[in-house]
Amino acid sequence: MNASAVNLWIALALALIVVIASVRQLRGNAARRGRQWIVIALQLIAATLLYFCLVPPTGQQPAVGLVVLGIDADKAGALPASAGPRLLLPEAADVPGGQRVPDLATALRQHPASTLTLVGAGLVARDRDAVLPRDVRWQPVAPTRGWIALQPPADTAPGARFDVHAQARGVAKAKAELLDPADSVVDRVDVAEDGHVQLSGIARAEGRSVFQLRLLDAGGHVVDSAPVPQQTLPAAPLRMLVRASAPGPELKYLRRWAADTGIRVQVQADTGAGVSVGDGAVALDAASLARSDLLLLDERSLTALSAGQLAAVRQALRDGLGVLLRSAGAPAAGARQRLQDLGLPVQGDGSSHALELPGDGDSAVLAARRGPLAAGTLPTGYGEEADRSSHSAPLPALEALALQAPGSNALLRDGTGKAVGGWRAAGKGRIGLLPITDSWRWVLAGRDDRHGELWSSVVATLARAQGSGDALWSPQTLGWAGERQALCGVQAPLQVFNARGDSVPLIVDGATSTLRCAGWWPREAGWQRLQHGDTTVWRYVFDPKAAPALHQQAMIDATTRALAVSGPTNTAMMQPVPGSRWPWWLAFTVCASLLWWLERRR
Repeated sequence: MNASAVNLWIALALALIVVIASVRQLRGNAARRGRQWIVIALQLIAATLLYFCLVPPTGQQPAVGLVVLGIDADKAGALPASAGPRLLLPEAADVPGGQRVPDLATALRQHPASTLTLVGAGLVARDRDAVLPRDVRWQPVAPTRGWIALQPPADTAPGARFDVHAQARGVAKAKAELLDPADSVVDRVDVAEDGHVQLSGIARAEGRSVFQLRLLDAGGHVVDSAPVPQQTLPAAPLRMLVRASAPGPELKYLRRWAADTGIRVQVQADTGAGVSVGDGAVALDAASLARSDLLLLDERSLTALSAGQLAAVRQALRDGLGVLLRSAGAPAAGARQRLQDLGLPVQGDGSSHALELPGDGDSAVLAARRGPLAAGTLPTGYGEEADRSSHSAPLPALEALALQAPGSNALLRDGTGKAVGGWRAAGKGRIGLLPITDSWRWVLAGRDDRHGELWSSVVATLARAQGSGDALWSPQTLGWAGERQALCGVQAPLQVFNARGDSVPLIVDGATSTLRCAGWWPREAGWQRLQHGDTTVWRYVFDPKAAPALHQQAMIDATTRALAVSGPTNTAMMQPVPGSRWPWWLAFTVCASLLWWLERRR
């Protein structure tokens, strides 16, 4: 029973007493009606005064400051002073005199405040939607060393390279390692001064796996680690058209790599006098370009395009086709002009210089990155030894031309981090320049693995974007176990399955309008299966205990956004305060004494 109900029962009881007493008075001597009405009036006044003695009227006064302790509040230093009891959220450790509350919204309802001081690492997802007072102060914990940002790789085709972007904090001269599911290091790089790092790996068979991202200090000790989910999905083979002004070793080994990786390639290399070799004439009309994902030209074949072919290439580029100019020599003025017309202005005299691309690192990392040996080399020990020896050979220097595309994105980077080539977006497509003339030298040196990696990176960057079968997307970068995640783009019935195979339907929130978002509270970490109509979708859910620094930073960022959104109100927060009872008791005593005196006179 709440306070209002108790007050009502008190008022009813007093009213009943007054009615009974009044009836008793009226049943007395009728000759003394005047005195009876005076007594009845005094009884009514006495009952009213007694009610206000028991339930004094409340007044409004500004609410006092409130201190709420959250997760890791014991690591935030000295606790601030509080006018009332310190309130403890469920995640907070016990403190002397603290009072437990189920959530922040309940704490603010029970203890209205004009000033709120939050102590701890931030607000958990449960409390970020609470309506906050106008003055909110936050006493955070000291930043934790480790990974504070992670961008997992996108879905990758088998054999393709994937990239992992992350940021670390609090570790000087740090190194980052990417470990595959077998705990073998597949990449190791130095962490930049600002903490950013990029690592890469090679996707293997179709399926889902979890890599590990480790952060090492200057002494090689593990400071932090975080899981990196990676999903390998089958992809339709890319379709590539190649027009070359002459055959050569670069074209030969490029075509061999494309065939080995499943790319459907059609090559036409001119030999002069109207004769060409390859797979027949490569038609550059609207229909053939629309069926293709990447068009590879050199500077002379670009110049040889007719006006109609150039217009078809320009339109196909805007519609999503990728175009790559592979330099076989310094481009003439006509080739430069056509590149500019396509959206990629080129500068530089085209002079030749040696190019050193990043090396391999140690042999163990290289072997883990390559994965198992090809089946053809396994039957004999000699084949296995020859394969390993070949793929540990040093990388020869390549020839590159002094050509730059100002204002473009780097296509590759050399050993010093300097951009090699570049690409730009043009409509829905991309156009790029690769000023390397002899990547085939790596194949002859036994490094066909690095040759394939180079071309895989270039083709993946420029080729037409492939449509994804997964229409679901989330505004949250990472999903955490026990926290709500929004899944948007729901166009069919959506349900999630737990480890036992039980399904739970996810309902679209009508307030999200055209975004069509549904709320999902994953309870378990790891890969989770969802069914979106007829499509099976997989989502990885992170465990806060497996990546504590990453989760703490995510909570800090979310709390910062929540505090920024809660703007100040124009009116001060007020709270009801019971008034003093003594004036009412004094008035009741006087009235009751007068009633007693009248009764005594009778």
